[in-house]
Amino acid sequence: MIAAAIATVFGVGMFGDGTSTQPPGQLQALVRSSGYQGNIQRLFAALTADVFQRCPTLISAGSTVTVLAPVRFAPDGYPVAGAWKQSFPVRGCDNDTTINIFFRGQPDEKITSIVALPGDTHADPTLQRDALRYAWLAAKAVAPNCVTPHVRHTHYDGLVTTADKAWHESWIVAACGQNVEVPITFTPDPTGTRITTQMARPLR
Repeated sequence: MIAAAIATVFGVGMFGDGTSTQPPGQLQALVRSSGYQGNIQRLFAALTADVFQRCPTLISAGSTVTVLAPVRFAPDGYPVAGAWKQSFPVRGCDNDTTINIFFRGQPDEKITSIVALPGDTHADPTLQRDALRYAWLAAKAVAPNCVTPHVRHTHYDGLVTTADKAWHESWIVAACGQNVEVPITFTPDPTGTRITTQMARPLR
């Protein structure tokens, strides 16, 4: 039963468009191929239990693929340019979240993949990496002895102000058995995006 539940995670639900209107035909064929599916399974297998838990009640409604940059294919069907994101909502194992994986086609027909933070953060992978340091520091104020925290979920809370397009998120950090909520504000400015955190609080 566990195997059957996990298998549903690797299915494909719907295709969405990000910044382009890439037709999904070739990309959909790639996503459904056995080699691509095998890579997805390896990426899931590498996730920590704090992020993705396997249990008999695991439920997933497939996945959504969003094209971020137009994808070009070689004659053999492998992508040589472009980028896309695949999101897998999962629930039922004490951590309802969405696993997000970013992919990019390369000229040598190899596909690079990055497992980003789970949840619905609006930060891109680079901004996520920058914000991780702040989230961990905030979480360690609650769990000072934890050396291996993991972000197990992110939640987009909405815009703070429309004038500067700043937005607020809540990140749940698993800190050695203690779940900690870290409020984070992202504020775009001329040099990039300013990241600020507020006092973290333990969750029961």
